[in-house]
Amino acid sequence: MFGRTMLFVTLTGVSSAISAMTAEEIKRADALYQANCAVCHSASRGGYVGPALHKDRLVQSEAALRGTIMTGIPDTLMPPFHSRLPDADIHLLAEYIHSQPVSKPEWSMKQAQDSLEVLIDEKTLPSKPTYKIDSVYDLMVVMARGRYGRGMGSDNAKTVFLDGKTNQVVGEIATPIAPHIMDFSPVNERWAWLKSDDGYVYKIDLYSLKVVRKIKTGLTGPGIAVSNDGKWLAASSFVPNLVMILKADTLEPVKHLRLEGTDPDGKFIQSAGGPVIGSRINNKFALTLRQAGQIWIVDPDREGMPVTKLEKVGRKLHDTFLTPDGRYSMVASYDDNKIVAIDLKEDKVVRDIPAGCQPHVGSGAVTPIGGRMLAFGTNIGKCDKGDVVTVWDTKDFSVVKNIRVAGPTESPAAHPDAPYVAVDIVSKDKRASQIQLIDKQKLEVVRTLEAGGHAFFPEYTRDGKYLYVSAGYYGDRIRIYDSKTLELVAEHKMESPAGIFSRARTQWITVGLPPTRKN
Repeated sequence: MFGRTMLFVTLTGVSSAISAMTAEEIKRADALYQANCAVCHSASRGGYVGPALHKDRLVQSEAALRGTIMTGIPDTLMPPFHSRLPDADIHLLAEYIHSQPVSKPEWSMKQAQDSLEVLIDEKTLPSKPTYKIDSVYDLMVVMARGRYGRGMGSDNAKTVFLDGKTNQVVGEIATPIAPHIMDFSPVNERWAWLKSDDGYVYKIDLYSLKVVRKIKTGLTGPGIAVSNDGKWLAASSFVPNLVMILKADTLEPVKHLRLEGTDPDGKFIQSAGGPVIGSRINNKFALTLRQAGQIWIVDPDREGMPVTKLEKVGRKLHDTFLTPDGRYSMVASYDDNKIVAIDLKEDKVVRDIPAGCQPHVGSGAVTPIGGRMLAFGTNIGKCDKGDVVTVWDTKDFSVVKNIRVAGPTESPAAHPDAPYVAVDIVSKDKRASQIQLIDKQKLEVVRTLEAGGHAFFPEYTRDGKYLYVSAGYYGDRIRIYDSKTLELVAEHKMESPAGIFSRARTQWITVGLPPTRKN
């Protein structure tokens, strides 16, 4: 196919050929990788939704890797490529992945600015919803990844909007690459921002359900947050390791932060950008430096947008959510099994809260129980505590209980008018079809839903009457249950549904609370 340099090595009389890829081959192979693999395995091949794919990580042979690319992996997002790519391209991809180290692609402020597109003149938008709904705060938004992340199945990847009162689909927005997360304006009901797995941010008009602007803020990574006044947007990237601050209305980038620093062991780290959260007591953003174990607090209202760096917060930081007063960010620290309370008023670490193993708190869930505001934190790992959901008091941060569950968990959901806290079981066996229901008074599992497929990302509707569940991978549908009887009341087919987001989130401050903003 291309010119090839061959090196011959003789060891104890055995001759073997080691191929060195040419620059032209590497360029072509990387283009194939970016087009077909980066959405799940990251633009750098360092791992994202799927595992890392580079020579320092792989243990299987090149031939075995080629076979995996050809056949795919059943019941996952990994498709078979034997009918999608020529055999020569599959060979080239396998050699590239097996022989090349992790890469370090870049994305600059200028590249981001050049990618900005205005798709609709906002002056032409309607003054009220164009579809039948009592309030846009009743919207439930589902991230449907498409069969293989790029919409290569019978349906494209898309964002689906449902009326949480009628449980009917009211619209959808197609995206070229898998949508991942949505955040909403706290001050204007019509605006939302969508982040897809290829680093694009889309400004969404919830009245017309159309994209009005878009910009590419990085290459891989889901982190996004809107400031309390709705003026600023922060978008973090796994690859490259950066955060961009944008004007929320125009998506114009105004600040570019390289995420790097010393980790708790004193090692200098160029860190992936983990979740980012917007304070609800001021306009500050808290940025998670995943591998560096740091939290950076950015104040966009001060000249130069200064950064306060909190070091040695934890090892491998992940999800975060706010306490009911909006002051404290609860950050999961994977490798030291704790939740860290960050004070967004004083810009400091307040408390370490012991968790289960590998806390993965998702969007978090805080709900009133017995006169206290209790937080429910899921844990995706297992240790001597077993598989547990950790419950703590958000006033004094004391642990109330570790509740035994059927397996590792990822995302909790609660509502003040629903009797159960719902958690998804994300094991790699048949338990992955389960949603477990924790009785809020007993603080123990009392019911288990068999939702089918890989059931995850439960979310209650604004009024708490219904519980939405994604039954992804081979389930391929959204299932909707009565929150009290747990009877199935509706379902909608869609390819690989994942995250579910209620528009009412900005009314609650965090999932599971009574409304704090009246709309």
